[in-house]
Amino acid sequence: MAPKKVRKSTAGGHFSGISRAGPGTVVIGSMVPQDGMPGRSFEMSSLLGNDGEVVRFTQARSATTAVLSGVIDNDMQVAQQTVASAAGSVAFSSRVDTTGQEVQNHQCGSTDNTPTSNNPSSDVIHVGKYCHFCCDQVQPPFCYKCVECAAVMCQQFVPRSSGCIYFGTVEANKDFLCPICARTAAGKDAPLPYAVLGYWIRQKVKMTWPMAIVSLTLESMKDDYLGLTVKCEVDNHYRDNRKNLFVQGLHMRMGAHVSESRKLAEGVQFMKRNIEGEFPPNTYVIIDTHSDEYSGMLQHTGGHTGGTNTNITEIVTAYLGKEFLKGMENASVAARNDKTVVTTERGKQPWCNLTAKARGGRRVLLLVSCGPAIRVHHHFDSVVELVNKDVFDFVLGFGGSGTLPSFVSSVVRSLVVESGVFGGTDVWASFCSLIASNQSVLDYTTAVLVYAVTVDGKRHVECRQIAKNMPGLRAFGAEYKSCGTAGCNPSPSHIRVFNRNKGRPKVSVRCLKCGWKSAWVRTDEDNKHFKRVQAVLAPQVFWHHFPPSTDLQNFFVDLTNKTKDESNVSSQPSGAKEGKVKAGKGKGKNKRHDMIDADMIDEEFDPIAMEVDR
Repeated sequence: MAPKKVRKSTAGGHFSGISRAGPGTVVIGSMVPQDGMPGRSFEMSSLLGNDGEVVRFTQARSATTAVLSGVIDNDMQVAQQTVASAAGSVAFSSRVDTTGQEVQNHQCGSTDNTPTSNNPSSDVIHVGKYCHFCCDQVQPPFCYKCVECAAVMCQQFVPRSSGCIYFGTVEANKDFLCPICARTAAGKDAPLPYAVLGYWIRQKVKMTWPMAIVSLTLESMKDDYLGLTVKCEVDNHYRDNRKNLFVQGLHMRMGAHVSESRKLAEGVQFMKRNIEGEFPPNTYVIIDTHSDEYSGMLQHTGGHTGGTNTNITEIVTAYLGKEFLKGMENASVAARNDKTVVTTERGKQPWCNLTAKARGGRRVLLLVSCGPAIRVHHHFDSVVELVNKDVFDFVLGFGGSGTLPSFVSSVVRSLVVESGVFGGTDVWASFCSLIASNQSVLDYTTAVLVYAVTVDGKRHVECRQIAKNMPGLRAFGAEYKSCGTAGCNPSPSHIRVFNRNKGRPKVSVRCLKCGWKSAWVRTDEDNKHFKRVQAVLAPQVFWHHFPPSTDLQNFFVDLTNKTKDESNVSSQPSGAKEGKVKAGKGKGKNKRHDMIDADMIDEEFDPIAMEVDR
């Protein structure tokens, strides 16, 4: 058998643009130091010759140095020369800032637009520095800041380590432009002056902005599955800045609201400290409980039987307490009144807003319960009231008849990370992008988002439901109880959905009570009431105003009547007497289908400032 040929890897990047490692590398400790000092590692790849020819050692910070102490003592001088040469290859003209610390010009040192606490009476608050392209944490001098858009881009610490810019390829004493600005400037046709690894697309900026999470669970549910999954997800992002995270779980039971609310005393101090440090925290309240199938009220005592119910407003007020709610309000006010203005080194606006007004002060309620809590009008009014009275900025609920935490946990924790860590300022756009990546959740339930928007200086409440067009189950993700036959009053169970996938996808409804059939409507484009969330990624996921209006319930009836009228007009020959229509055998049927295909409603309307239907 011929000997197996060993193939050598070359430096490159994965599609994610985050993890990049070269061959023959064993790392002990951190590749990118957390204390601003060169990382202590055991590096087997050569910086000067072929792989394996030269072995360099640097002191390890962990207990493993005891094993390698004899080797490290002999080669300590070589290690210092290695670090010095690595830092010298990216040397820039330095300057001294107002605090007396020397920083590197055009590098993400103190000149970076990442905010830091300036309040001497409070603890220093750090929100971290992360690459705007791969979201890896960076430390000077192994990162650069674009002078045009203030985007931060990381560089390899040593050759073949992690980093978006290849080690030692950035020219010294020149203005640094990120790949996007370099491609849009005067020399856009020239090659990049440095080597880039991975795929450089900037969309959002990671920051460990102060965050408070309160999980409120019915005690009889035994476990806090939803709260624990969210905590596990967030802990991964805040592992380097634990002081910026407050997580507290509360349990609802008979007469326990006073004792449970006292557990938030630390959270109240957490908010005060961060507001004084000019970092108003974001607050997320997660409620996981049952709801009454008739009234929609939320259960706060007892088990599956014998419990007591009340509305969402009373639960929030009783268990969070006045001081914690006041802290949430103060954080929101501090963020809205923030007047910080950040500009790039060339005096332009940065590509993203990292001030407290854009990143902090959010108050979010995530309601995980059965569908009646959202579908029953009496209780849904109290949900809308929380946003209308500015207690929360937006509320996410689910409209499925049985919503299990395991089904929706991916959406809940992703929303917390998207808005709190990555700073999704546009609630609706962020949620649409999130739900397009988690479409399987809509196989079991629907999502209802209640949020506030400001148009022309006026605050309005917008209520929208996102659902999936399910063949045979839900047309455009909605339920209907309207029939085209006079006197027929069917229930939603009498309306059957039929789909046709030949050619362009279409849907029709039929009443099983009287046999009425609606016209066929295409599902691959928007119409009067139903809009696609994302046409490419989620072509069968639609949103509509919630609660459904009467006009929406009559969508298929009105469209069918309109189609019949237009079909009769088009089939009537010119000059014919009234009431006499001349048509060949089968022609009327073909013409009717042609009219159905062309009868998509193109009317546009402004969805903003929609009032909740009464």
